[in-house]
Amino acid sequence: MERVARSGGAAGGGVKADRAWRAVREAKAIVVRAPNWIGDAVMATPALSALRAGCPDVPITVLAKPLIAEVLTHHPAVDEILVDEIPGRHAGPSGRLRLAAEIRARRFDAALLLTNSFGSALVMALARVPCRIGYRTDGRSMWLTVPVPKPSRARAQHLTAYYLELLAPWSLGGSPTDVRLCVTEDERAQAGRRLAEWGIARDEPVVGLNPGAAYGPAKRWPAQRYAEVARRLVVDGARVVLFGDASERSLGDAIAAGLDPAPVNAMGRTTLRESMALMTWCRHLVTNDSGPMHLAAALGVPVTAIFGPTDPRATGPVGEHATVIRHPVDCAPCRYRECPIDHRCMTAVSAAEVYATVAPRLEGLRR
Repeated sequence: MERVARSGGAAGGGVKADRAWRAVREAKAIVVRAPNWIGDAVMATPALSALRAGCPDVPITVLAKPLIAEVLTHHPAVDEILVDEIPGRHAGPSGRLRLAAEIRARRFDAALLLTNSFGSALVMALARVPCRIGYRTDGRSMWLTVPVPKPSRARAQHLTAYYLELLAPWSLGGSPTDVRLCVTEDERAQAGRRLAEWGIARDEPVVGLNPGAAYGPAKRWPAQRYAEVARRLVVDGARVVLFGDASERSLGDAIAAGLDPAPVNAMGRTTLRESMALMTWCRHLVTNDSGPMHLAAALGVPVTAIFGPTDPRATGPVGEHATVIRHPVDCAPCRYRECPIDHRCMTAVSAAEVYATVAPRLEGLRR
């Protein structure tokens, strides 16, 4: 079994690592298995860019779940996206065999697995991709031709660096700050028309609020604090748009109640691509640690991110216009989905300090 050390050598010498890299460089087609969470997929984009830089003439295909396929659409490092249809025709044992057969038919020479799961490695092995690179996790080494040792958790490491380190044995360092997504001019124009339909004029400054978090309620700053920030923004003359999915719509309604002009509750009313395009019209986004936080930062939107049970050193937004607000408490980061005590890590953050990070963006700015 080939084992690649983080220093760039393989167990027993560097010959096998060099051979694997030649296989990648000489490949006629590469497939990359994308992460399954929106934020993780965004933080994997520096690795995609590094792979593109190292293999400028090799077609790169990304295999991704449906929502992740939307996230990575139009990324300059990606030539094609294959959708892993779960739920759908790729679900269950027969669906995984069907997916493996579809991958095998495309004759990829190398696969880079940005997921840590046993199943993702098994599918690539069943697809008979000759060179299969991934972290040695979840008991899957037997299905990888190049199982790379997982970085030590002894030091704080941002997830962008974690993905890039998978390429480090071949000196494809890349930059962990090269986090980016793309929205087309047509998508942005359509989003502008959508705002007009909602009564927001082109000369009005827009601020987005993202009060939800799919991971769980522990990551949610209290709704009443979001409502207070929204009230102050409305007084300043800003138009507020609430982002999130349909399951969180009632949360948005509670935040918008009683404000005039009322914030636009777009939660569950747009596709993911439409939501991304709408974000590009925002002067600022106030958000919990969540997928939309990473989307906005990768699109160049100034972000204020409120952290509590999670560690911004690992999953914080990347970008020069990103601000993280966090009050350290003894029990954080706990990474719980629900707080078992009093949610002190989040309630310690005041509406005034969050508002203070947004207010400068509104001074003298009218669209």
